[in-house]
Amino acid sequence: MTTSKQKLSNHDIHTEVTDQIIALLDKVNIDDYQSPFTALAAQGLPMNPTTNNYYNGINILALWLNQLTKNYSSNEWATFKQWKDKGAKIKKGEKGSRIIFYKPLIKTEENESGKSEEVVIPMLRLYTVFNATQVDGYESKLRPSIHNDDLVERNGIIDAFCKATHADIRHVQGMAFYNLDEDYIQMPDTHLFLETKDYKATQHYYATLFHELTHWTGAKHRLDRLNTTRESKTKAYAFEELVAELGSAFLCAKFNIEQSLPDNHAIYIKSWLEDLKNDKNHIFKAAAQASKAFEYLDELTMKPEVI
Repeated sequence: MTTSKQKLSNHDIHTEVTDQIIALLDKVNIDDYQSPFTALAAQGLPMNPTTNNYYNGINILALWLNQLTKNYSSNEWATFKQWKDKGAKIKKGEKGSRIIFYKPLIKTEENESGKSEEVVIPMLRLYTVFNATQVDGYESKLRPSIHNDDLVERNGIIDAFCKATHADIRHVQGMAFYNLDEDYIQMPDTHLFLETKDYKATQHYYATLFHELTHWTGAKHRLDRLNTTRESKTKAYAFEELVAELGSAFLCAKFNIEQSLPDNHAIYIKSWLEDLKNDKNHIFKAAAQASKAFEYLDELTMKPEVI
């Protein structure tokens, strides 16, 4: 169990980190934020593996948006028939994404003077496509157009701490998130993390992992924080992001990680405060919840059966 001395020390760390971030909020610029891992654009344009053609126009944005919001790890899309012809099968319950197919139809018509002229008629058709993540029986031969060097240096102490929580942490070529329904954490592969102008890939990796691990503590059978009813879904989501980012900051301080603290934490928190009408009181409320998450993880990893 955590001793009183440890709790006092943790409380001091939490207070110091929270005060640091609050002091920076008016100074940092959210336009200066750099993503710690490769963006969708860096992973490549949406493409069709059955035709080897890239999607274009508005379909690029539509498919990128679906890839981002639905946490798909692939940039490959095809119709039901195309996947079937390739020997792949759509997973049960999966829903497709709509795209627009444009083809100019050229017809010859007579004009008012009786002369024949060509008329271009735009033909628009809607198609439903499925991401490669949604199908079984297909193995991609593509590799995202990103750097191949893995810049993350693993920290054995932190890795042991995360393992001792028994959190289900999965590494894929995708986005970072916590899946509440299936109770697992998805992390981008370590080689997807980048160095930014101020911090190393290792620092960004563990800061991101700690963020998702804090979300993980909020499940109903743990601290039951994610099911709390608040004023609106938007505000509830924004508040939880504050909790997760402060939890990440606290854990980074615990393990003495000189990473995206304090500037990047402050930038991220400032972006979510805009959804909470820039009320800094939310930070103190979030810090209290982040402290509970920190203590939960700390005590969880101190249990004899997981040492």
